[in-house]
Amino acid sequence: MDIQTQKLILIEQLLHVDDTKIIDQVREILNNSESNIIGYELTGIPISKRDLLKKIELAEKEFKEGNYQTIDEFEKESEGW
Repeated sequence: MDIQTQKLILIEQLLHVDDTKIIDQVREILNNSESNIIGYELTGIPISKRDLLKKIELAEKEFKEGNYQTIDEFEKESEGW
């Protein structure tokens, strides 16, 4: 059975669900899916929503700890390249 057929069967099943808890569980699974690709790195590697959120958290932590370089510092450093 191909993926499109599986999707249609799942949609049909969801149309008959009357329990909001089941709908919430399906939504949770879809939102937290590792295969929930939202973009790609420059190298072509896919990025999931979860991976992007982790990168954002890390960047915010590094910024708060002062681990960053200002534009002026970067320009001065790049002069020696």
